[in-house]
Amino acid sequence: MSAQIQRYNTLAIAQPAEVQRRRHLDEMLSSLGMQYQLVKTSPPVPQSQWHQVGFDHEKSRSILGRDLSSGEIGCFLSHRNAWEVAAKTDSPSLILEGDAKLDQNSRNVCQLLAQRPRNWELAMLYYSKCIPSVWQQQRLDDTFRLAKFANRRAYCLAAYMVTPEGAQKLLDMSETFYLPADDFVSGGWIRKDLDMYAVVPQAAGLCEIQSCHSNLEVGRQKNKKRKHKKKDNTRLLRRLELYLRELGQRYRWPRKSL
Repeated sequence: MSAQIQRYNTLAIAQPAEVQRRRHLDEMLSSLGMQYQLVKTSPPVPQSQWHQVGFDHEKSRSILGRDLSSGEIGCFLSHRNAWEVAAKTDSPSLILEGDAKLDQNSRNVCQLLAQRPRNWELAMLYYSKCIPSVWQQQRLDDTFRLAKFANRRAYCLAAYMVTPEGAQKLLDMSETFYLPADDFVSGGWIRKDLDMYAVVPQAAGLCEIQSCHSNLEVGRQKNKKRKHKKKDNTRLLRRLELYLRELGQRYRWPRKSL
C-alpha cells in the first residue's frame, strides 16, 4: 500500500460498551492505513432529558406517529457530535458508524473527494437505495462518480463524507430535532440547503456481523404504531408502474438535497 497523505479526517461512532464494533473499526481502518478518532457518543436518552438535548417529541408524534426510542435519540446526538467536530476542521470528514465496511476502493474514493474542488457538501459512500439522476453527475475516476439522488429517500448513515461547510449546516439545523438521524439527513422529510450526492457505485458496505448487534431497530419497532400495507411488487402492472416512476425520477431535475 502506498504511503498516501490522508487529506481528510475520519470520525468513528461506537459506544464504549460496543467493544466488538470498536475492535472492528480499529482493525479495518488500521489495515487500510487510515487514521481516525472516536467521536464522543451519547448513551440512550431517557424521557426526562428529551427537552434538555433538543428532542421535540410532540413534533415527532405528529410527523412519525411515535416517539423516537432512547437509542435513536442517542444515535442522533452522536452524529451531531461528529458534525460539531467536522465543522471545526479545514478538510472533509469521513463519518463512520460501527457497522461500516470499507476496502481499498473506499479509501481511494475518500482521497479523490478530499482533493477535488469543494463542489459537494455531503457524499454518501453507502445508502439503502440510489436511483442516480442523469443530471449533474461528476466523474471521480474510471469506476466511481458522484450522482444526485433521483429518489426521495436513501437512509443509512453508515459511511458518508461531509465538508466543514456541510457539517455546519447540519449542525445549525439540528439544535432541535424530531427525526432519526438517517431520516433527518437522507430520508427526504425536510428540505436542506445542502449539496448532497451519492457515490455510484457504492464505495462502502455494511459488516453483517456488526449490523446484527444494533438494537436501534428493536426500539424503533417497539415504538412504531402505524402499520403500512405492503404492495405486491411481483405483479406485472405494479412492476410497470415502478419502472415508469423510476424513469421519470431519473430525468426530473434533482433536488439539491434529500
